[in-house]
Amino acid sequence: MATEEGAADGRADYILLDRRGRPLAVIEAKRFRKDPTTAKVRTKEYAVGLKAPFIFLSNGEVTYFWDYEQSPERLVAGFFSREDLERLVALRRQRRPLSTIPIPAQVRFGSDDRDVRAYQQQCLAKVDEALAKGKRRLLIEMATGTGKTFTIALMLKRLFQAGLVQRVLFLADRIELARQAKEETFDIYLSEYPSVLLTGGRRSREGQITVGTLPTITGQLGVGGFSSGYFDLVITDECHRSIYSTYKNTLLHFDAIHVGLTATPNIGQYAFVTDTEKKLVRNTYEFFDCWNPLTEQGQPVFVYGILDGIRDKHLADYDIYAAKTRITAEGITFDGEDYAPADLERIVSFEDRNQLMVKEFVRIEQGRGDGFRKSIVFACTKAHAAQLCRLINAEYPQWAGKYAEVITTDIADPKAAIRRFKREEMPVIAVSVGMLDTGFDAPRVENLLMMRPTRSAILYQQMRGRGSRICKRPDGSLKNSFLIYDFTDNTERFNDPKFDATKPPPATGAVVTKPRVQPPPPEPKPRSGFKFVPVGSVADSFVERKWIEVGPEGMRVDVRNYQDEWNREIAARAVKDAVIAKVQRGELPTDEELDQLAAALGGPKNFFNEANLREAFGQPDASLLDFIRVALGLAKFPTREERVDRRFEAWLIQHNFNPEEARVWRMLKNQMLAQTYSPANLDVTVFNQLPPLKGWGGLRKAVKLFGESALKTLLSELKEDVLK
Repeated sequence: MATEEGAADGRADYILLDRRGRPLAVIEAKRFRKDPTTAKVRTKEYAVGLKAPFIFLSNGEVTYFWDYEQSPERLVAGFFSREDLERLVALRRQRRPLSTIPIPAQVRFGSDDRDVRAYQQQCLAKVDEALAKGKRRLLIEMATGTGKTFTIALMLKRLFQAGLVQRVLFLADRIELARQAKEETFDIYLSEYPSVLLTGGRRSREGQITVGTLPTITGQLGVGGFSSGYFDLVITDECHRSIYSTYKNTLLHFDAIHVGLTATPNIGQYAFVTDTEKKLVRNTYEFFDCWNPLTEQGQPVFVYGILDGIRDKHLADYDIYAAKTRITAEGITFDGEDYAPADLERIVSFEDRNQLMVKEFVRIEQGRGDGFRKSIVFACTKAHAAQLCRLINAEYPQWAGKYAEVITTDIADPKAAIRRFKREEMPVIAVSVGMLDTGFDAPRVENLLMMRPTRSAILYQQMRGRGSRICKRPDGSLKNSFLIYDFTDNTERFNDPKFDATKPPPATGAVVTKPRVQPPPPEPKPRSGFKFVPVGSVADSFVERKWIEVGPEGMRVDVRNYQDEWNREIAARAVKDAVIAKVQRGELPTDEELDQLAAALGGPKNFFNEANLREAFGQPDASLLDFIRVALGLAKFPTREERVDRRFEAWLIQHNFNPEEARVWRMLKNQMLAQTYSPANLDVTVFNQLPPLKGWGGLRKAVKLFGESALKTLLSELKEDVLK
């Protein structure tokens, strides 16, 4: 049945009808550039007469949606589908005030009872209050470790029960975090409200809760994709990056209640914050309608920061031990060449300096008593990480090189190394480059070693957040604090340390200095080549050692703008870098030129290397040259479907399947891409579960065609090498 028709008497341009031919919405179309809201009064009279609950006002350039009995007209990205409008009508019938749904003090979570903390109850009450006032954009600030996802699950159940929403979109920053939210929270607490994880390809199944990442959702907004009215509620986790970057338009596509989650407090407290990060914060507050231009501060619906969590004993408290060597603070002249502090581990490495810092760490640790304290070392480069790991293990020879372990993307099995670090006694120390900064949850971590300098408050806070969890140690004692060893001036750069005159200084004779108010000097231009200076070549010593009292909370940084920074970096270099200019002209750089460019891009400021870029952009097969071409607008990344198709065709050729065999694998591959079956669950039972294969003959025929052993081997190859 047609869902629209022109009004017979000309009083409206179109009427949208439901499946039973009843009016759903009146569309008033005005001439291009003429304000469509000028026809509000007349159109409403007509809609009321028709008993059509909704109105669209459009001039071909802008479109307004008006639920005239519930709220003022608002700008939308486009017309809603008939299904969207029918669902809104159904929601009206079952809606009841949120105030009639009790805020729980305890809930059943899987097989356990879980207490709802006081601040989580307060958050739910504040959300109720904001929604009752008609707010459609809400920002919630809660520190990492305080249960943001669990609080959101509590909120969702109450919204579902009140009939205020039916379809929800939950957006995470990375697919691993999206999967974690779905499997560890939504599937357990909201099991009666089906959730689905979108990881690529076109959507083919629906749930009341759709979980995914912004890139995935962005790819599904075209013809046949999500309409503007598809979701009633959109929740954006770690929303700063989402709002500030190019994905803002994706969020604006949906006419829904928007809830932003973040752990970023007000930026006015910091001694040094870049203009980019100031804009990042302000832009987010403005999106959620909570920016006060007079005070230049945000006013979220609810705030529970890291200091609140520490005060209430829900987060681990922390101390800072800061120490700088002479070379770290002043740089050095060596072999007739001047090296600034920013050159360290970027173009030159002095092993004496790194050994001195390691020995200082060991000295302080021995003074803290016996016991293994899980620690993370943040290194600048993989070579730096390897050197630090070797130096640390040399201090603990009794453990035969097992005390510290490098965890980077290029080791044999990073996931296995992470599991060992989390669950086993050894290694005690993980040395990493960019891999454990964020999205990494190891509650037992008690030491953070800052051996990686950064000018980014966001990156610093990513590192700091790795120690904030409270947990039981293997011996049953409670880990409720952690220590930051800062060898690179990061903590003073981004925090306002406070000095409590009533508190005696630690026994070490610590001092507290005023916060730095000037930004660090700009990094020098990279030089070609890298110089390693072995131990015994230079003399280094500490020029500063101090404990720092932690003051106002620093800027939360689980928000990453890595992709945006990469695009800006390439755009800036395109006008002055000969190698990038060569790429822009369509020429192919030499291997030597690419190596030099990789060294220049891979410094400690942003760590633009292939491993990090592949993870950030979700392109596991791309090279550094591919990322540069895309940033320059010369190419586009292949979709997951395109990547899988290329791998699949090569796989077919590799095995030289006959037409019948190839047809079977094509059916299976197509179902995987259509998301009707998760590759993670791929085993021989798939042949009896998916309709095309079941109808073809199922597992019995597949075993007959390939043999049982060969079938299992081929499925394993498909899962690990083709569908990844």
